[in-house]
Amino acid sequence: MLTRKIDRALDAMAACKDRVPALREIYRADSPEGLALGNLMEAVERAQQVLQGQGVQAAK
Repeated sequence: MLTRKIDRALDAMAACKDRVPALREIYRADSPEGLALGNLMEAVERAQQVLQGQGVQAAK
């Protein structure tokens, strides 16, 4: 049961990385929406790294 939940969550993160860039194209990079979507992409990337055991770089 837990494995299925984890697999679905990992699939959702992968889908986010695939689909959000197309949405980002709609907004200017410096707009609130563009910044929020950029933050989302960074958060998904960090989460994937941690879940894959790669650790996280220190916050800037």
